[in-house]
Amino acid sequence: MSSNKKILSIETSSSICGVSYIEGDRCIASVDYDSSKKHTEVLPEYYNRLKKITGFKLNCIDAIAVSNGPGSFTGLRIGLSFAKGLAFSKGLPIIPVPTMMSLAYEIKEMTPKRGLIFSHANTIFSQMIKWKNNLPYSDDPIMILTWENFLDENENRDKVFQCNCELKENSQDLMKTKYSSSSVGLYASKNFEKLKVNKPFSLVSNYVAPFRLS
Repeated sequence: MSSNKKILSIETSSSICGVSYIEGDRCIASVDYDSSKKHTEVLPEYYNRLKKITGFKLNCIDAIAVSNGPGSFTGLRIGLSFAKGLAFSKGLPIIPVPTMMSLAYEIKEMTPKRGLIFSHANTIFSQMIKWKNNLPYSDDPIMILTWENFLDENENRDKVFQCNCELKENSQDLMKTKYSSSSVGLYASKNFEKLKVNKPFSLVSNYVAPFRLS
């Protein structure tokens, strides 16, 4: 069940850098761009641009949501640091959203059962996905595989999505999804009480490993 909370959401786990303003079930506005290796410079700019577009005030926000990994080591660190800065300034909770779940939620109408995220070189992150009340979740840990490991499994790929794996062999057979700060925020809204961290001082990103130094 969705809350009626006002959420500022942040996505920096890949080359995409973005922020969205969420009210309950609605994304009021988003500023998302491919900003590879420029997250530190552009994230404050995108935040201020979103503020001008929507007119939101930080002291009226109920929580800061942030994509929490796996993904780019540097990107995740920047996103969480920015989220903490905003949260600490107003005593707000942080909602860490598993990146795999926000990617699945982006294509929720297709109910994918497994997700693949490109890490680096020939390495991918993989996780099995379940659904309840139109929301993705998982009881399984994130696995680290090579692309060949995945192909060798010879499983039914009709319900598998990939993100940033377009250059890999046979990736055209898989569903595509994309990074989106709005999906981070909407997933956070649906899981507000379950995921929120009221005292996020020691919160860290789920880098898994090996992470990509980018």
